[in-house]
Amino acid sequence: MKLPFAKAAGLALLMAAAHGAASAEWTRTWAIEWYEPAHYYGAETGIIDPGTDCPKGTNPEPDWIGVLKKAGYTEQEALWLRDPSHPYRVPNHGQNQMAFRGEGRANVYVHPELAADPGMQGVTGTIGEGLDLDGDKTNGFVSVDGKTTGIDNQFYRTMGCWKYFRGPPRLSYNAESRNDEMREGRWTVLIVASGEGDDPMNDDKVRVGFYDSTDKLVKDGNGDIATGYTFRIQPHARFEAILEAKTVDGVIVSTSPTKEIWLRDPSYARELQLLQAQLQLTMKDDGSLSGILAGYRPWKRLYQGMVEARGSVIEQLTWAELPGVWNALKRGADYSPDGANGEKTHISFALKIDAVRAYVMTPDASRKVSGVRSYKSEAPPMGPSLHAFFSNRFRVTDGLVPDSDGVILAGPDAPILPPTVTGAELRARLKASAKGAD
Repeated sequence: MKLPFAKAAGLALLMAAAHGAASAEWTRTWAIEWYEPAHYYGAETGIIDPGTDCPKGTNPEPDWIGVLKKAGYTEQEALWLRDPSHPYRVPNHGQNQMAFRGEGRANVYVHPELAADPGMQGVTGTIGEGLDLDGDKTNGFVSVDGKTTGIDNQFYRTMGCWKYFRGPPRLSYNAESRNDEMREGRWTVLIVASGEGDDPMNDDKVRVGFYDSTDKLVKDGNGDIATGYTFRIQPHARFEAILEAKTVDGVIVSTSPTKEIWLRDPSYARELQLLQAQLQLTMKDDGSLSGILAGYRPWKRLYQGMVEARGSVIEQLTWAELPGVWNALKRGADYSPDGANGEKTHISFALKIDAVRAYVMTPDASRKVSGVRSYKSEAPPMGPSLHAFFSNRFRVTDGLVPDSDGVILAGPDAPILPPTVTGAELRARLKASAKGAD
């Protein structure tokens, strides 16, 4: 549902009066038009070029022949597996046999602990973006303007020199591909802020809500997201976040961490859980909103998203061995929900958010929202998780993609070299083996 902002505003005021809706003293509303991991880019240009963040540039492309040889394949086998004409290759989905390079030819995508850690180059610069999550000003990064210390963003420190996440604002591979999906209508995230005071720019009691919407973003003639369109909140049992805050000179700042929030994630993980979440968002003169949302995210879920996006494809396109990603995230993890001595299951993380002025309606579209509250009680039952949905989209199993007959042409015992077996012969053999197992 989309109406010009002014027309919708008038309609909503009439509806609100008719329903006798209670209102906060002030409410402002936006739709996210772009969000991505908050990664400071220290180079002058390019994705892979050296910079103050990554003095050696991004992690270089692995020598895949060498990787296979280290895993126990002969040079002849390695060369043949990397040959585009290899009969096990699945068009557009890569070479599944690349997964079987762990101890005992284990699948390293689901058992990265059974592969040698190839290492991953992390950020060595001192400048970073995000928030001070732990209150310790002596650790973490320094802000770009040098005024803030103790910024916690271990995800950036760990993954910031990976080609997949590195680049100028809005130009990394991850940021472009995932935001393009959102801007083409895959999902919409709304932001509502309301306060109890008479000055929205300086208010000690503010609430900020993040909500789902099934109404698609609208582009203007330049391809940018248009302002002033109308969106309905779509109640969701998971994707809703409410944070307590205040405003200081137009900047919305958390007053205390929120224990747990969930949002749609602009990455292959698809779902973003943040623990101890905090925000810092600036209300701009043109009506837009920009800033940071930060907290601790589960690093294993992020890794699993890469596996479900087709392991060998991710490795090939982004120049990383997935066991290296696993180990780097594990080393960088800096938070445990179980306390200081618990397993570090989460890693500090920050999102940069840009949102345009929008008109946000209640779920039934009867009136404009007049404050921040939960709509979870109105949500339908939870369906399959988003990461399961997108995994099924490619029919991915353990990072592998079956062919058109549902057969995965790979395995720890799969013959590699011709003319030992053709793709058709291997397919028949695997089908017979699966039937026998049943």
